[in-house]
Amino acid sequence: MRLKLALIAFAAALASASSASAIDRPTDSGNDRWVEVSGEGSVGAAPDFARVTLGVTSTGKNAGEAMAANANAANALVSLIKSEGVAPADIQTSELSISPMFSQPSAGQRSEPTITGYSVSNNLTVMLRDIPRLGALLDKAVAAGANSIYGIGFGHNDPSALLDKARPLAVADARRKAEIYASAGGAKIGRLMALTEGTGGQMPVAFSRAYAASAPAPTPIEAGETKLTVTVTARFELTQ
Repeated sequence: MRLKLALIAFAAALASASSASAIDRPTDSGNDRWVEVSGEGSVGAAPDFARVTLGVTSTGKNAGEAMAANANAANALVSLIKSEGVAPADIQTSELSISPMFSQPSAGQRSEPTITGYSVSNNLTVMLRDIPRLGALLDKAVAAGANSIYGIGFGHNDPSALLDKARPLAVADARRKAEIYASAGGAKIGRLMALTEGTGGQMPVAFSRAYAASAPAPTPIEAGETKLTVTVTARFELTQ
């Protein structure tokens, strides 16, 4: 009988050790009465800056001609952006590409496509810190030669400060859920045993690639409000 009891105790201890090792965060192994829930806290705020990618695409009969035409157009675009008060540090080349253009055989023809010219694209990612001026800047960029606009997004200068406001909300949400579950099970919430965080980023406003044309009316850009979210997983002690 003693041997049987000893084996049972050993098996229970081994199971407990395996369970504890499966948890990769600090827990109180001396208390096996707990509830684990997730919580979420969000804060919204008007963005501090806008980011957009502007591009110029040029064509030529050969690669050198296409590159030269594109360089002139890209330089004109950069000069325009700087003249609008955008700091050089906020202007960055994000893509430069050159590719051949091919003829398309007519229906029924079996001839191989031939190179008819070359296309060069030069894209700039621009950060504008005065968001109300973004629509006018886009219009002027198009007039200066930009023929593609995409990837418009908004951001914050200090997202950490906003996330700090969301963190207590996430913990409070987790405690609220834990209290609901505990009450349904005839128990009460005790101390917080473990807490982990997973931060959700803001959802940027993004426009798919579009080739722009000059328009008489100013381009409307609405910055709206971005939301930053913090999610936590919390483990609470259960008491009677």
